[in-house]
Amino acid sequence: MAKVDYQLALKRQKNSLQAYAALCLIFTFIFCGYTYFKFNDYTTYKTAIAANEKEISLLKESTIDEKTAYDQLKTSSEKLSSEIFKNLEGVFPASDNYTELNRSFDALEEKLNTGNNLFGISSIEYEQVLASEDGLYKYLPIRMTVESSRDNFAKFLRYIETSGALTDKVRLMDIQSIHMTQSDTGTVNFSVKIHAYFQNTNG
Repeated sequence: MAKVDYQLALKRQKNSLQAYAALCLIFTFIFCGYTYFKFNDYTTYKTAIAANEKEISLLKESTIDEKTAYDQLKTSSEKLSSEIFKNLEGVFPASDNYTELNRSFDALEEKLNTGNNLFGISSIEYEQVLASEDGLYKYLPIRMTVESSRDNFAKFLRYIETSGALTDKVRLMDIQSIHMTQSDTGTVNFSVKIHAYFQNTNG
């Protein structure tokens, strides 16, 4: 009897082991399948994160490049604006600035009066400042008496005619009237009335 019970117990144990083995095999398949799919998910997520990180890095680089380009353009624009304002201040100043006008006429005389090519300013008279009828600007009337060669007389006229150009930085002026006499030697004596313009900061 004991032998039968032992065989039954042994058989139950064998069946239990087989059941456990089957359960372990099923669990192993489930675990392996779960791990496989989770690993695939992990790989997908990792790839997506890497792609996002790359895109973020590219966006950061693009943002930095755009900011650098903007800063460079801003600096260039500010520099250009500063240069234009500075040049404009020279040709169309905020005041009559007759002292600077004196310097410019002295420099012109020194430049033109060379050798036999005569150019001498004998007198300069600054008159009372006037405003334009519309009040947009003011001007300083100037009377000058000059002894010059014909060549330098033409250069003087060109100097006044091209004044106000930002490239030459010559104070904006124009000729109101001119009276001249010419000698047999070619010397030109002339008196000229000029208006030198400047801003009407009170307008």
